[in-house]
Amino acid sequence: MNSNDCQELEKRLTTPRRVELVSNMNGLRTGQLMDMIARANRRLDFLEAGKQVILVERNHDYLDEILAKVLPEICPNHLLDHQDHHLPHYVVRDGRVEVYKNLDYESQVALVRARVKHPDSIGEKVPRKAELFGRVSERHDKYKLMVGDIIGLEVVARNKELVPEVTKQILEMPFLKLEHFEQHRKNNGYTSDHLNLVYENGNPEMKGLEIEVQVTDLQSHLASINDPLQGHETSYGAEKLSSRHHLDGQLIIIGNSVEVPAECGPRMADGLLVAEVKHPFKPYTIIVPKHD
Repeated sequence: MNSNDCQELEKRLTTPRRVELVSNMNGLRTGQLMDMIARANRRLDFLEAGKQVILVERNHDYLDEILAKVLPEICPNHLLDHQDHHLPHYVVRDGRVEVYKNLDYESQVALVRARVKHPDSIGEKVPRKAELFGRVSERHDKYKLMVGDIIGLEVVARNKELVPEVTKQILEMPFLKLEHFEQHRKNNGYTSDHLNLVYENGNPEMKGLEIEVQVTDLQSHLASINDPLQGHETSYGAEKLSSRHHLDGQLIIIGNSVEVPAECGPRMADGLLVAEVKHPFKPYTIIVPKHD
């Protein structure tokens, strides 16, 4: 999203004072979302005057489009399974994780896990990163959200020796552009490559969408689920939840496939469900498009 696009978007906000805007989407999509939000705000008045808006779209349709291109390349013969995952701080319900098990046992890849980051996880991570780095946006672009793993894939190779080969295969996909690469080789045997990628396709609304792909092996994958020293629901999760969190701006999360409990006070306007989530780290506004 370039500066001219964002300056125009800031002028559209229906608040008494102009505010800064940070988003995980490009200028075109951010403009569409802000127009939709502004219409609902005229009826429900939920935008806070003068506060920076941190706008995050998390959309399962984007994940489905990406998987439709990635899976035929690395896991064409698969069986879809679903799992739910819920951390202790979850308020709204959308913990779906898609698991694609490879039925071809000669293939390098054992399975692929895919998820769109849970709204409450966004409410936890954004203020934690803002506190840690002293900002919510990228250093080189004040309009770009620093959190780039709203969409994430875990690609699990059958053994450690295959991890570099699977990583190379992913990096050769023409619709993915590498932004950052990290290798993790821990003393306990855990192996993974972390790829921060930009999805490039023909859909202008998704142009520049960031995704995170983690390539690991089956043994490390199982350890990360079952080992209390690695699992998200034990010491790793506890470390995140005990970190300092702070965010001055108004966090607005928009996306589909979310169930909002009645205690969040959901209201309807122009086909949008708007609710205030009393998240323990950062209360946020969630907006869910509703279709008949």
